[in-house]
Amino acid sequence: MSNLGSSPVNHSNQNHRDPSIEKGPCSNNGSEQTVTCSTQQLNSLKNARKLSQELVRWMRRQTESQEQSSQSVQTLKLDLGGVDRLSSVGVNELIEINRKARKMGVKLILTEVGEAVQEVFAVTRLERMFHVVNTSPS
Repeated sequence: MSNLGSSPVNHSNQNHRDPSIEKGPCSNNGSEQTVTCSTQQLNSLKNARKLSQELVRWMRRQTESQEQSSQSVQTLKLDLGGVDRLSSVGVNELIEINRKARKMGVKLILTEVGEAVQEVFAVTRLERMFHVVNTSPS
């Protein structure tokens, strides 16, 4: 898992390295990458934009490497277990990340979504937009 305050991904299996997003550990299982998010990362405009930019930059590299190699991360899981509330800033950034992921052919999955965040998705009718998978009870 990667805490994106430090880094969304670790590119240990690639020749191109971006030091700004290679600082923390992550979970990379073949064709999927898991990134852990916090409330502060999603609800602060500055932090949410940084998170979004880093993820988009990472997805772009994955798309480019997919064209050159058969081994590419095609699924991005955002672990929201550390997110206890979601502001409009967070909602907007998740929508934008999802839109860009789809455009690049990367499947975005939200995991460990807590009850408060699920309620925001239900009230805003965004539960249909996101693929949500929870492995533990909320």
